[in-house]
Amino acid sequence: MPATPAVSDRPLIVGLSPVPPFVIKSSSAQNGSDWDGIGVHLWREVAHELNLDYQWREVPPNDAIAQLNAGNLDVALITATAPRAQQVDFTQSYFAATLGIATQRQQQVWNVIKAVLSPRFLRICLWLSLVLIVVGFFCWLFERHANEDMFNKSPGKGVWDGFWWAGVTMTTIGYGDKAPKTVGGRILALLWMLVAMGLTASLTASITSVLVLDQGVQPLRVQQLQTKQVGSVAGTTAANYLQQEQIKFQSFSTPAAGLKAVDEGQIDAFVYGTASLQTLNQDEFQTRLQISDTGIQVSQYTFALAPNSPLRKPLNQQILQELSESDWQSMLQRYLPESG
Repeated sequence: MPATPAVSDRPLIVGLSPVPPFVIKSSSAQNGSDWDGIGVHLWREVAHELNLDYQWREVPPNDAIAQLNAGNLDVALITATAPRAQQVDFTQSYFAATLGIATQRQQQVWNVIKAVLSPRFLRICLWLSLVLIVVGFFCWLFERHANEDMFNKSPGKGVWDGFWWAGVTMTTIGYGDKAPKTVGGRILALLWMLVAMGLTASLTASITSVLVLDQGVQPLRVQQLQTKQVGSVAGTTAANYLQQEQIKFQSFSTPAAGLKAVDEGQIDAFVYGTASLQTLNQDEFQTRLQISDTGIQVSQYTFALAPNSPLRKPLNQQILQELSESDWQSMLQRYLPESG
């Protein structure tokens, strides 16, 4: 066990502000309020192992750095960023925060209808129909005399029979109601089956692109935010990232306020940490919103200390020990909702 650092006799003042699921504020009948969450849980474990006496102090989210430097706080539960690292020291991080985007859930049925009626999808259908007509026509030429039962001698009905046969052959359905009997027809059938395998793969990709990518069924990406009404919390790593990407956004005081604006249709998207968005969406919005994880790491959740604090080394050692314990992942799963 790491040695307990030399600190004053008074309890450590640990600053924090609600950022679910890392810091969760809850009401307590006895004490008025209590704290829970991933960061709170980890701090309690670390403090217990190091025999640290402490007390919580709620501080405004953007005021923790100033209070650390002023000596009003000994520790703060915040995220580490490069600008902040120039002002205070940070311990080993315990969670990598990724950028998330909250939007209203897409109306899947309506999107599919729009996709089917889109010009691009209709062009694909027209092109495919022409290919099937050509293949069906040649099959009819081979079969019209020797296989009249399946391929009518009449050009109109016969080409339709060929069109039907080419379609069911390409999709590998193969009803068996029509099949070529002549040598030329069977050679054509073999060639068509080989070509159809590659054609089907290409068509699947094209249709998927129309139904999913072009019609907004897929999660919203950062690059698409340029043309959207976007919200975030000013001063956060998410907001800084949007500014770097030159994406204009409306500022909200809290993530919950931003999600409410998305839910009510006031903005198109709200950008913040994925884990926090997922927790709020589950707890306060009954998963009505869609949360997309961009995978872009924007910050690290950690404990901030005053520069040259004697707490840093023992805290780092104990945090690494806690992260290596088998129950750490179980604890994460308890606090973090499943990704949508």
